[in-house]
Amino acid sequence: MSNHLNRRAGALAIAASAMLISERANAQQPYPPQSYPLPQSYPPPQSYPPPQSYSPPQAYVRPQDGIRSQGEMGALYVTSTIYGVGTGIWLDSLFTIKNPGPAVVMPIILGAAAPIGAYFWDFRAGPLHRGVPSSISAGLMLGAVEGLGIAATQFQYAHADDKDWSFKTQTTLTWVLATAGGIGGWAFGEYYRPDPRAITFIASGTAWGAISASFLGIAASGKDWKDGASVGGLVGYNVGLLAAGAISIVHTPSWESQKYMWAGYAGGTLVGSVVFLAYLFGNSDAKGGFFGPAFGGLAGASIAGALTWHLKDAGQASWTPPFNIAVLPPPRLDASQLGMSGSGPVGDIPQGAVLTGFGTF
Repeated sequence: MSNHLNRRAGALAIAASAMLISERANAQQPYPPQSYPLPQSYPPPQSYPPPQSYSPPQAYVRPQDGIRSQGEMGALYVTSTIYGVGTGIWLDSLFTIKNPGPAVVMPIILGAAAPIGAYFWDFRAGPLHRGVPSSISAGLMLGAVEGLGIAATQFQYAHADDKDWSFKTQTTLTWVLATAGGIGGWAFGEYYRPDPRAITFIASGTAWGAISASFLGIAASGKDWKDGASVGGLVGYNVGLLAAGAISIVHTPSWESQKYMWAGYAGGTLVGSVVFLAYLFGNSDAKGGFFGPAFGGLAGASIAGALTWHLKDAGQASWTPPFNIAVLPPPRLDASQLGMSGSGPVGDIPQGAVLTGFGTF
């Protein structure tokens, strides 16, 4: 009985051992690897063009800071036309052309050639600097007036003795001084780059000097008041030119200030003229009364300038004239202007250039 039990116990032990070995074998056996789907294939990234290289932004330069305005060129076109016509008249006198037909040829040709030359000068050299065209214009006109003033003064003192200059000499002097004035204006403009308001102030000062000095010449003249007026006007013209030019280098009056200075000059001249009332009740020579408007006008302009020296032109860095003249490329025509259906430009841009007037009408 005991042997039988022992055999059964041994069999159970063997079975238990076999089960334990099987469990250990199952525990050590790795799990079969699971299959995962492969990642989807994506298209390769697109190749983008390399970034463009940009130049650094250029500093914006206002026209009034370095480049002439269209108004300045318009003034130069006008004065150069007058200069060209005057040059033609001078050449007529130089070559003694008296026939009216041929005599008008050179003034017409040179009167047209001068502004065309100014246009191509500005076009080829790039826009002229600020103040240069207006300085040239003022120089041409001031030089021409200087020549005419000298010729008129010489005529006034010499015509009674038939010693006055010939027309050839008068026109030669006027042309030489106008040319010198234009060259001097160019040099002044290139060196100082003046504001156009300074050029106008110089012209105004020249006018004030000539008018007031003419009054002084009349007041101090002897028998013929025209003698004193011619000499006084010529001297005052140059004194006013130099004085206003020197002031403009230090200070440029605004348009508002110059407006009040002209009003002050006119008002001072009018107030100074009240002195003529005293001559109605006396026997004194009335020419002496011209001292009043002479000094009154200068005093009025000076006081107005001193009181308004700080005024600025509201909303404007530089004066813009209400009307300009310029040589510009021709515009493209619109379909509506040609009577065609639709709107928009038609054809290519026309070639050449046209004289264009623009502004507020």
